[in-house]
Amino acid sequence: MKAQIKRCSKQVTHQIAVLITCHNRCAATLTCLSALKRQSSVADSDIQLYLFLVDDGCTDGTAQAVLALWPEANIIKGDGNLYWCGGMRKAWEAAAVTKPDYYLLVNDDTVLFPTAISTLLAICPTPESQSIAVGATRDPDTGEWTYGGLVCNTSFVESSPLPRNCQTMNANCVLVPRAIFAELGSFYSGYRHAMGDMDYGFAAFRHGFAVLEAPGYIGECRRNPISGTWRDISLPRLERFKLLLSPKGLPPKDWLHYCRRNYGLLWPRYVISPYIRVLFGL
Repeated sequence: MKAQIKRCSKQVTHQIAVLITCHNRCAATLTCLSALKRQSSVADSDIQLYLFLVDDGCTDGTAQAVLALWPEANIIKGDGNLYWCGGMRKAWEAAAVTKPDYYLLVNDDTVLFPTAISTLLAICPTPESQSIAVGATRDPDTGEWTYGGLVCNTSFVESSPLPRNCQTMNANCVLVPRAIFAELGSFYSGYRHAMGDMDYGFAAFRHGFAVLEAPGYIGECRRNPISGTWRDISLPRLERFKLLLSPKGLPPKDWLHYCRRNYGLLWPRYVISPYIRVLFGL
């Protein structure tokens, strides 16, 4: 499907390209998209959303189900080897051709509250804003903070009326204005699955842009479990090493890029730290 943004005859203040990558979790993806579709009506038509979704080799009918729910969606096909960062770069590349006002990065396991986008727009009200707006999510069962801004000047306080300054972010729900994309582009090409969002936040911070977590919660998302990952200390060391080196762990080349780009003179210490943890069973 050819990506395009059609300017509506009625006045629309904000043209927002929504970027999502998915792989074989159709039900979660549809729940995420259903919540997204409710945003325009709550914002009283002040926003227009255009979906750019990467179907990275899904075999569960995700693409067909998405088009049934969102017929105007731009579906970009992957072969199952893009992973999250690769998929998000593909989505961003397709969306950039349409020159939207904003890019909204969303994880497909995140369920947004009805006022999520309007909350983020309050932080960066124009496409020329010099701030990235980060949404904090909570666990639907415990109500505890799960994802959002990282390396922040204060701890998370839901009742605070002011956004908090951060140095980087999780991109479970992040709004990037056109001006910042024009300066930074998309995720760094050296990452296959993880680290692209945190690297992007650090890059924005170094360039003098504000990375601001919105007050309160904008949605719900469970934290990824440690069980079955390289951080799971109940697993044998050899199994942990294999998981650490896998695309969804900390692949050596990706992890080296991340440490050298973001940790200054201390980068060698950070490079070896996960291997030390696994070696000593930590």
